[in-house]
Amino acid sequence: MRHLVVPSLLFCLVCVQACVEQSPDLTPSEREALREYLPSEPPKPSHQLDIRFENKVRLLGYDIDTETVTPGVPFTITWYWHVQKRLGSGWLQFTHLADGAGNDRLNQDANGVIRNRYQAYRWKAGEYIRDPQTITLPNDWNSDRVVFYLGFWHGEHRLRVSQGPNDGNNRARAASIPVRLEAQGAATPTAIVPGDVPSDIPTLIVQKAMGSITIDGNLDEADWQKAVPTQPLVHPISATAEEPYTRVRALWGDEALFLAFEVQDDFIQSTFSKRDEHLWTQDCVEVMVDPDGDGANYFELQVSPKGVYFDTFYEKRRLPQPFGHTNWNPPIEARVALRGQANDRQSDQGYTVEMRIPWAALQHGSSPAIGKPLDGSTWRVAFYVMDIRPDGSQRAVAWSPPREGDFHVPNRFGRLRFVSGETAPPSFEPIELPPKITRSLLESLRPSIKLPPPSLPSLNQPGR
Repeated sequence: MRHLVVPSLLFCLVCVQACVEQSPDLTPSEREALREYLPSEPPKPSHQLDIRFENKVRLLGYDIDTETVTPGVPFTITWYWHVQKRLGSGWLQFTHLADGAGNDRLNQDANGVIRNRYQAYRWKAGEYIRDPQTITLPNDWNSDRVVFYLGFWHGEHRLRVSQGPNDGNNRARAASIPVRLEAQGAATPTAIVPGDVPSDIPTLIVQKAMGSITIDGNLDEADWQKAVPTQPLVHPISATAEEPYTRVRALWGDEALFLAFEVQDDFIQSTFSKRDEHLWTQDCVEVMVDPDGDGANYFELQVSPKGVYFDTFYEKRRLPQPFGHTNWNPPIEARVALRGQANDRQSDQGYTVEMRIPWAALQHGSSPAIGKPLDGSTWRVAFYVMDIRPDGSQRAVAWSPPREGDFHVPNRFGRLRFVSGETAPPSFEPIELPPKITRSLLESLRPSIKLPPPSLPSLNQPGR
């Protein structure tokens, strides 16, 4: 995750072609709400451009609220578009950020009000579009420039850049902004070293299944009942509580990894029917797996509430562009149990996705995983859920939040620790001891530690 992609504002009724796009025309109330983003007069951006996408859209230029970007500090860049012809069904914008060496680093396709509420396929001929995006470069940004590539995509196609600088792959090179690094006096960026693990990365103990697991979405086996769930998934950037309320369980066996996503969702929407369609633009669960934790040769798997798969693998972070090796189609197995009805207007309760990922499927690429994990070993894994809402906005939750607008941050993947039944940790509920007893116990165990007054917090605070 993928990245946060936000599709249309209002859904039309699902038709025979499974269309989820609403009527392109804005209602009067929608147009009023977007008035500041739809200027009636030609804008005059401070950085003027004349980049043309066929004979349909012109990029007139941009404003930016800083002339030098600092990693970790938000900035806003506002693009100005002029629509010459309607793009037609399915077309959306993209914004890719690369470093000065040409390496793609961030995907900001869904960032901004326009991307969320007035997508490109709805634009009308003659309109001017004000398209602001607030972006934060990650602290590990190590290039003295950030380069913006913009354009329009539909499925596997991009609108042709007919005039203006571009990369030869129909991505317009719209801006190149200086970045203030340590040498220019900025705070020292946090170095991302493969294998290093930030202190707030969660760990999930994964017990070995003692019996057979039937992939049916029901989780009625005794092993699933014993499997320890994750904490509720949280907001991908702020790490605060966020809906949809989701927990994930995991088991392992000699042949495969088993995962179960339990999602509470009052609006289930996914109209895709073909493998490797862009499931992340509606509802789906997502797992990324980096077996050796080196940030390279990692795998991405998504399952929609309708049981459709998206699967790919990457040699490095987001490489190759745009979506990795989507021709990788592993023999995974997944089933979904719906608590409601997908693709209607009735209120739902949620869904459960049960997955089986064979270890053999992950023995792929230039540095394949070495079969199944060993007892006691740790793999790096990320869990996400994408959730589209009735108004077309989209939200997401993460187990180990990447803390930036991109899910592809391998150094932020969580940890799965594989244990057999014999070495699994005992199951017990933490006991809340009175402060006086707690203090006495600690003093007997660690007499050399100076303890604070008896306002000592509870011992059963969550560890890291």
